Amino acid sequence: MGAFVQGIVQGLSEFLPISSSGHLVLFAYLFGLRGDLPFVAFLHLGTFVAVFFFTIKKIFLALRKPWLLFALIISTIPAGVVYFVFKDTVEEAFNPKNLPLMFSITAAILLMASVRDGNKKMVNMSVLDATIIGLAQAFALFPGISRSGMTISAALLLGYSREDAVYYSFLLSLPVTLAGGILNIKGAGAQAFLGLVSSLVFGLLALFLVKKIVRVGKFHLFSYYLVFISFITYFEVIR
Repeated sequence: MGAFVQGIVQGLSEFLPISSSGHLVLFAYLFGLRGDLPFVAFLHLGTFVAVFFFTIKKIFLALRKPWLLFALIISTIPAGVVYFVFKDTVEEAFNPKNLPLMFSITAAILLMASVRDGNKKMVNMSVLDATIIGLAQAFALFPGISRSGMTISAALLLGYSREDAVYYSFLLSLPVTLAGGILNIKGAGAQAFLGLVSSLVFGLLALFLVKKIVRVGKFHLFSYYLVFISFITYFEVIR
């Protein structure tokens, strides 16, 4: 049952810019559940399937646009490099004591990006922009730093439209979530498959929600929630 609940948390918080890994670590600490990297990464397979179906039209667009596909590859590289070079550091960061600071950093970045709405299109993304967004995603390997929050915010701050920022973030999640799940499938355990199913279902719900919220310019609301959860985490974990 714990894995099923954690799958719900993963599905909702993977695409809502509030950090799925941070919330899984927090729930693991508060309720005595698993919060290790292999288990957390495996749950990402459910959200991979969710975003695959949600963005199927954009996937075909990327396949027809070689430059967009190239940009996505560039944006994927930093996270892969950071994970393999600093794997031990990333695993050690899965400590609830780090969450208040990381949640606060995510909140600040979301607040800065929420006022932006440019007109640049992802099909015309430059190598520099793709690299910057990729670095933002790499930073989100640490729990409490939202992957979707960092990539959407980076795209908005670079001048991309809200819709393109959201869809680029969704497309960019595909290789990262797939690789993370496959690489950690052996260490996940049998019960994790129940969590995979719930993460898929609630991941689809989160995808619809974040698309709507960003498009209507309410991205800043997530920063208020993160400030709140950072305070709760501080008093529950550190004090």
